[in-house]
Amino acid sequence: MNCRCNKLIIGIAIGIIVPMIMSLILYYSLYKGELEYLAFLSEMIRMGSIGKLLSISVLPNLIIFFIAANKERLLAARGIVTATLVYAVVVLIFKFML
Repeated sequence: MNCRCNKLIIGIAIGIIVPMIMSLILYYSLYKGELEYLAFLSEMIRMGSIGKLLSISVLPNLIIFFIAANKERLLAARGIVTATLVYAVVVLIFKFML
């Protein structure tokens, strides 16, 4: 099915932006302004929990992937999976390097 949104680059962009938005939602729902966002991220790095935050933040990509695959937007779904794999590599780097 042809659609302007059925492009690999659109899927990659969605797959990268949605976890960022999810991490902001988690920040605002859990900390409610006790720390600034950058201080929150540096505290997560210091505690060694940034990988956990990234892992939870990527979960909405799963829902978006299934929606894209169900609507036969397979190139966009492939882009979402690609972005998710990039996040997985980053999580592994944080887990084993820090």
